[in-house]
Amino acid sequence: MTAVALPIAPRPRPYELLSSWLARTAACYDVTASELRQILCPGIRQTGARPDVRWNRAEASAAASRLRIDTDVIMSLGLKRRWPKLAQNWLPSTDGTGRARGDIDLAWCHLCLAEGHADGQAYLDAETALPLIFCHRHRSWRQDFCRHCRPYHAPRFAWLGRIELVCSDCGVPLRANIWNGPRPATDSPPEQTSEAMDHLIAFDGEFRRALLGRPACLPGVGRVAARQFLTVLRDLSQALLAPDMFRSSRTNFFNSPLVPNMPDHEPRTWEERPFQELHPLQRAHVACAVIALLSNEQISRLMSGSRPVHDWLSLEWLLNSTPKWVQATLIRNSIDWPMPLRVRVEAHHSRTGMDAEDILSQFRAWRAELDHRESERVSLIG
Repeated sequence: MTAVALPIAPRPRPYELLSSWLARTAACYDVTASELRQILCPGIRQTGARPDVRWNRAEASAAASRLRIDTDVIMSLGLKRRWPKLAQNWLPSTDGTGRARGDIDLAWCHLCLAEGHADGQAYLDAETALPLIFCHRHRSWRQDFCRHCRPYHAPRFAWLGRIELVCSDCGVPLRANIWNGPRPATDSPPEQTSEAMDHLIAFDGEFRRALLGRPACLPGVGRVAARQFLTVLRDLSQALLAPDMFRSSRTNFFNSPLVPNMPDHEPRTWEERPFQELHPLQRAHVACAVIALLSNEQISRLMSGSRPVHDWLSLEWLLNSTPKWVQATLIRNSIDWPMPLRVRVEAHHSRTGMDAEDILSQFRAWRAELDHRESERVSLIG
């Protein structure tokens, strides 16, 4: 390829993810998106930043010139341009530290891919980059891996008569990777399963609003600021996934009829993956638990699968049952929660008389000692 306009340049779709457009264009030349960027802009140093979030305008202008498109059209595909108040720190990482193995290894909707294919070329819409459970346009479950095989590599766009998003391992077009979600609990009446699904989809929709910087409705509380919604979800997710002395976690107490019989969560580190780094099914499991913790008893039992003869898995239950360092973390962080939830945490704090900062200081010291012993053990073995 010379430094002239390229002969083939697919037009970006209005709602397309920027990295999707780059990868579709690269597929026309049988190169990767990174290789295409080097070809388009040989004299411009790439920053390594994810183009969906922050793309160097000089690089974008050079690419626009070679692909015969207006620079502003390309820049308008950026997530921050599309959603100026986007909570960028909640985007799944694409640098290899999270689940994603590249810029387009995200949670797609097979119906959206099928629609794009029917209209000319499959592509990934901008909401693919958000850590959502559902595609809210189709009310369908999002997917982040091929169900025809056990893939080791990220999906890719390929030319198969037209552009397709395919599994890199088995080659199956992911629009044909139809999955309608987990099978509901067999002992749950259909009307209960339907009601639980409505609650989960509504929660995911409010989560989407908070991600985009808009006020959202938190179960059991009502309308709150976006920052408060995300803070509560972050803190409760961490508390639910936190390890106890038996290397188990509180998520194992929840058995929603929507995601029944989930494998026991067995934490391996003290730093569990945040909500946005879970795959969609795990997000659904944790989201059902969060809804149960915050809602009234009727909804709580529906979302947790808790029978009337068992404990009500409420926020108070979580505060009383988690390890002390988790309780202390919730007490400290609840200062940024909505007032109704903060009052409930303060009641627990007053009843227990817990010195949260002292407990967290002791916990950090204990972890530092463990880390030191582990480094000594490794040095002796090595």
